[in-house]
Amino acid sequence: MVGLRSVWCSRSPTGRNWSPGSRIRSRLSPTACRGRAMQTMAYPLRPRAPCHFGGRGGGVEATALAARSDTLFSALCITLRELYGRAEVERFVGQFPTAEDPEWAPPLLLSAGQPYAGDVRFYPRPLLPVPGLEDDPAEQKHQKKINLVSETIFRAWVGGGDVLQHYDRSEGGNLLHGGRVWVTANECATLSDRFLDENTGQVRMWAVGDVPRVAVDRISSGSSVYQAGQVRFAPGAGLYLLVVWRGDAWRDRFWEVLQVLGDAGIGGERSSGYGLFTPLEPQRVDLPDVEGTDRWVTLSSCWPLPEQEGLLGPGAAYRLENRRGWMDSPEGRNLRRKSVHMLEPGSVLRALPGCTTYGGLADVTPGIFEAHVVWRYGLALPVGYGGAHGGGDDG
Repeated sequence: MVGLRSVWCSRSPTGRNWSPGSRIRSRLSPTACRGRAMQTMAYPLRPRAPCHFGGRGGGVEATALAARSDTLFSALCITLRELYGRAEVERFVGQFPTAEDPEWAPPLLLSAGQPYAGDVRFYPRPLLPVPGLEDDPAEQKHQKKINLVSETIFRAWVGGGDVLQHYDRSEGGNLLHGGRVWVTANECATLSDRFLDENTGQVRMWAVGDVPRVAVDRISSGSSVYQAGQVRFAPGAGLYLLVVWRGDAWRDRFWEVLQVLGDAGIGGERSSGYGLFTPLEPQRVDLPDVEGTDRWVTLSSCWPLPEQEGLLGPGAAYRLENRRGWMDSPEGRNLRRKSVHMLEPGSVLRALPGCTTYGGLADVTPGIFEAHVVWRYGLALPVGYGGAHGGGDDG
């Protein structure tokens, strides 16, 4: 039976909205948790301008390095609507699970936008102690600073390999950007050749800071100065996003939308020219499957569905983030959406028997708004985790 209901996809704190009024959903499978053939593709986004992504503080002066998956999804949806109309967006979003309809099987899973530099892609570090350093109090403070790891280290970590062979925090070692980025010795040498800052003698693939901006009052013409956060990537560095394809129906359209979105921009401060990028040819990525493992790590923000609470069981290590912001649609502007707590990328979670789709779209409709539902994207992009066991959030 075909279901019909109102829907709206919300933006992240600095993202974009799209505005369908209703959607017709087609049932793709009896359950969203059945195994499906999947292919993962990496889409590099070469920046043409600075970027601004909402940080934990929520103010314009703060910016995150990575673009959250809900930011990217909302930006893609509004661009899809601008290009092909409301009916096409309804058809697309109608395939994603929600708390009310958890059985729908999505055509794709989307990661957060993470950095790359040269040929090195970076991943969120799993939120467990570094294998081999769990019982070393002297190293706990240092390894907690690590936010990003190279793909080589990520694969070894989630695959149960020896990551300590790559751990060198000595001066001139392979912990970069103040100890927040972990690479192998070979990768460090390659990155040093291309991204060495001659002024500091350190590898600098990107810079996070703020710049002064001026706001002019339209009535009094008075001006005020404020600081706006920004991320600037060095030439040859940028962001990439991973897409797990569960079919080919939306691939061509996704590529068209991504190219148009590059000229519109993602994130905040787009009216000042921020967030512009050029999408580069996608590359296939082979990542460990969840099937056959008892845990997995998410590469996107995840809002678990009510029946998926078991993923927070023994052996899980996760961190919560409060996602909030303002909605902006033709039917209602400047309304604060309901906040929702989501599991951060890098969270290590329990696998549920037979389940390959975790999370769904969260209803964050403002209480006084009745024109349509406001959604936030909260599906996990899971990677099988076969590393050492350890529990609890490590920081």
